[in-house]
Amino acid sequence: MIAPLYFYQQGDKTASKHPVEYIEKHWGEKVKGMSIEQLRFEATTMLDHRNECSKLVTEDLSNYTSTMASILDVKRTVLGKDDPVYDRNGWIQSLVENHSHLQLQKWMFAWMFVCSNYKKFVSTFKHPDENFEDKFLALHGLQYDPQSLLTMKKNSKTCVRLFYNLRARSWKEWMLAEIKDKLHLTISITAPKDMRHGDKNYRREPNTFFLGRLVDGKLVWKEVRLMHCKVWVF
Repeated sequence: MIAPLYFYQQGDKTASKHPVEYIEKHWGEKVKGMSIEQLRFEATTMLDHRNECSKLVTEDLSNYTSTMASILDVKRTVLGKDDPVYDRNGWIQSLVENHSHLQLQKWMFAWMFVCSNYKKFVSTFKHPDENFEDKFLALHGLQYDPQSLLTMKKNSKTCVRLFYNLRARSWKEWMLAEIKDKLHLTISITAPKDMRHGDKNYRREPNTFFLGRLVDGKLVWKEVRLMHCKVWVF
């Protein structure tokens, strides 16, 4: 049995420096009555599991990337030949080689749209973070303490799902930074202020995003609609 807050989150330095104190603070009734040796063992196990979870999240996101690249037929050029995209580095290389609106739409489709609407496309599938959590818990023979789960606030995420979501968000932000740095483009799914013209009730059209490009020192925005084609079929 583990607590829903089993892992400390990135930025919580108290857990990495003082894991025993972290456990005593967040694991509730589970740790009462444990000896200091037992607490130290649990702390070591927690840190090991967190490191393993980090490694598996990276592998899972890479697998998701390669799968989406395959569905969308995204390629990169290696030694003059088309080569599949296996990870985010491969995807950014493909965008550098061909940064047409179509290629950018494919990336938007894969990471800013499909990820957040996964259940709507394939209702029988769980969201990626739920799938990952199930696999990780089963792999290590872990399960959440049911009493602790009842004390969680509505819509709050358990440690593995939160950990996964933070890494996925970091993946997306890294890609956005690379696109801005290498292609000199800024991508947003929120309409910029100068396009809203001060309209507080402005609502963007569905399945659209916005491209910003520096022109004479000024960021000029353009609305781009996501493609509608056969790649939507999973």
